[in-house]
Amino acid sequence: MAVLAAATGWWFGRSVESPSDVARHAAAPAVGPVTVPVERRVVATSVVVRGTLGFAEPQALTVDADLGDGRLGKLVVTGAVPRAGTALDEGDVALQVSGRPVIVLDGVIPMYRALAQGSSGPDVRQLERALARLGHLTATPDDTYDSRTSTAVDRLYRAVGYAPVAPSAEQEQQLAAGRERVSAAGTAVAAARSALTAAREGPPAAQLAVARARVNSAVAARDAAAQERDDAVAAGAPAATVSRLTAEVAAAEVEIAMARSDLADLTDSKDVSSAQRGVAEAEQRLSAARSALVTLRNAVGVRIPRGEIAFVPSLPRRVDRVDTALGRQADGKVLSLTAAALEVTCAVTAEEQGLLKVGQRVELDEGDGVATFRGEISHVADKPGTGGVPEGQYLVRVKPVGSVPANLPGRDVRVRVPISTTSGAVLAVPLAALVSDASGATWVRVSSAQGARDVPVTVGLSADGFAEVRVADGDLAEADLVVVGERS
Repeated sequence: MAVLAAATGWWFGRSVESPSDVARHAAAPAVGPVTVPVERRVVATSVVVRGTLGFAEPQALTVDADLGDGRLGKLVVTGAVPRAGTALDEGDVALQVSGRPVIVLDGVIPMYRALAQGSSGPDVRQLERALARLGHLTATPDDTYDSRTSTAVDRLYRAVGYAPVAPSAEQEQQLAAGRERVSAAGTAVAAARSALTAAREGPPAAQLAVARARVNSAVAARDAAAQERDDAVAAGAPAATVSRLTAEVAAAEVEIAMARSDLADLTDSKDVSSAQRGVAEAEQRLSAARSALVTLRNAVGVRIPRGEIAFVPSLPRRVDRVDTALGRQADGKVLSLTAAALEVTCAVTAEEQGLLKVGQRVELDEGDGVATFRGEISHVADKPGTGGVPEGQYLVRVKPVGSVPANLPGRDVRVRVPISTTSGAVLAVPLAALVSDASGATWVRVSSAQGARDVPVTVGLSADGFAEVRVADGDLAEADLVVVGERS
């Protein structure tokens, strides 16, 4: 037993070597060329980047406090809460807040103000275009919110099951009274302007002649009465006769004063200044009446509160996330919307951007060929740093073509854009196998049992470390071994 144990210990001592002993006893690699076989393969150049597959163009939907008649108090979500993944199209109710709808319409100008009869601007035209698309407005869209717009808005609300914010009977009476005030003020302006025109032109010649004749007649009558009185006094007429004739002279003097006053009124220049003041005052009253009517119209009629329409570009949209719930206070963001279609967004360098264009076919997968699908470039940014990509890089959008694996949305994917490719499988060698001289000639060194030989080649497309080679003079076939280096 002792001999057996000793023998066993000796054997294990001989069998166990340290790493340094193994390295010292290992044989050195043979000196000679390093070779690889010639392959027959497709050579293709491509741009390969990573991207994110998801629903693009995210947009937050918020609730504005201007809802209903403005007397709703606390704003609470009361219905029509969509589920994530729901599609919202033009004319749909995105949410109900305190019993009032939030209707989505297609447009790029946000609903920055309430709209009512008398409103005008590009936002009104945008509203009317949406109403026309939905079939509620038959007139040609323009920039003015008028009675036809009001009727179309009423139809929009009725179509989604809500009553619009309409005027009350009292408001209608106020509107009628406002119109009457404008009409009366306009009539007063016309009368004042006519008076000014008359004052500037002066009285007609015939009227002046009559006035002057009246003065002359009154003077002649007084002179005659005075002469008759004087004659009666000289003849010793009774006192009663003299008194009567004296009264007639006094009456004639009064008539002269009145005739001269009327003539002065006809020729007095002060009438023009007075008429000008009358026109200015009448125009001020008309302007005030019109302003009051515009203010009244903004509060009367089928009014669209600022918070009851949400203009969203490129409908339909997909509800990506719901940030509220029934009974919850409606403040801040309530919904997150995205484009309804999936897309891949990625960033490329300036060099890669120059190789890409809209319409190019794209191969996509999760990596290593897993979950493969296809796509098409839909957008290549012409400026760096846009769309949230890093500075100096360019945004590229890819639209999937056909079906997309269900587990991929929201995941990182590999994007491969073929740029150029050989027409089929060709002879290809590693780039390290190519040898060139100063004259530009290129060859590969083929190693075989008979020795090494140089085979001239013409180099074609190169990609992924390989180059297409065409034999110019000599023999080269698939599986031939070409030299790519030397062991020393």
